[in-house]
Amino acid sequence: MSDLSNLEGRAVLVTGAAGCIGAWTVKLLTEIGAVPVVFDLTDNRQRLELIMNGAESVTWELGDITDFERLQAVAEKHNIEAIIHLAALQVPFCKTDPVGSTKINVIGSTHILELARLRGITRLSYASSIAAQAMDNNEWLATLYGAHKVCTEQMSAVYWQDWKVPSVGIRPAIIYGPGRDQGMSSAPTVAMLAAAVGDSYQIPFSGNISYVHVEDAALRFVAAVSKSSVGSYVFDLDGTPADIGQVISLIESEQTNATISYTGDPMPFPAESDNGLLNQFLDIPGCRPMAQGVADTIAVFGQAKERGVDLKQLLDVTIRRSA
Repeated sequence: MSDLSNLEGRAVLVTGAAGCIGAWTVKLLTEIGAVPVVFDLTDNRQRLELIMNGAESVTWELGDITDFERLQAVAEKHNIEAIIHLAALQVPFCKTDPVGSTKINVIGSTHILELARLRGITRLSYASSIAAQAMDNNEWLATLYGAHKVCTEQMSAVYWQDWKVPSVGIRPAIIYGPGRDQGMSSAPTVAMLAAAVGDSYQIPFSGNISYVHVEDAALRFVAAVSKSSVGSYVFDLDGTPADIGQVISLIESEQTNATISYTGDPMPFPAESDNGLLNQFLDIPGCRPMAQGVADTIAVFGQAKERGVDLKQLLDVTIRRSA
């Protein structure tokens, strides 16, 4: 098992921590005694407040990863020793703004690699995506976002080849769990939230895809920087395949009054079982079964409600955001 205690007391820069995986990454780093330093465009801590106590005490630096001077200043100020790079604009935003998204996803990622080179950082993990697989095999829909991710993977390889900057890239499948509230593929999580609230909800797609619980994804990004790497690695993280009907049955088994349905075509993503290579590399167990993931998700929503989070209001905002 990876020794996460290696990060105790170390300052870890987390870009994109206002996002879903980012929030869980901050939570895990805090729990193991590391010092997460958030670098994000916004100080919106809504997702952190959903999943953890003490969100207001997290060190949070506002900044844009396209601003290299600001990035360097934050790294110097906090003596950053590791980087978990999660900041990116996703598929629909890339299509809406090809030039702006390329600056963030490609130039921003180059800034992260360059920061690691200049500071001699040997603990760097970053988020790629299953969208990059489309660019590898041309078997399903390619996207600008996927092209950005492939570019980052290749740049990471060059930074290792030319300057010995090590990195671990991770390509998660469909993320689900508390905090996953944006984009069409967030619908299964929205359904779990609706069930926790007692509202009905219709998932707008069908079919069989691979799911990764957000905490399992965050754990892998954290474990990847728990020790120095030697090389430039990229791993798929396919998680657990499940049919949308199975997902609904699991939700209904946790919330017997749930009224969840689905409609529409299958999502254009592969339903692959995880190959286990990332787990072997990190020396950690596999992802949790889907049944446990659904139960854990609904349990976190219940805990948030006990802390005073208005789940009904959260659901309304989430439905608008995920549309």
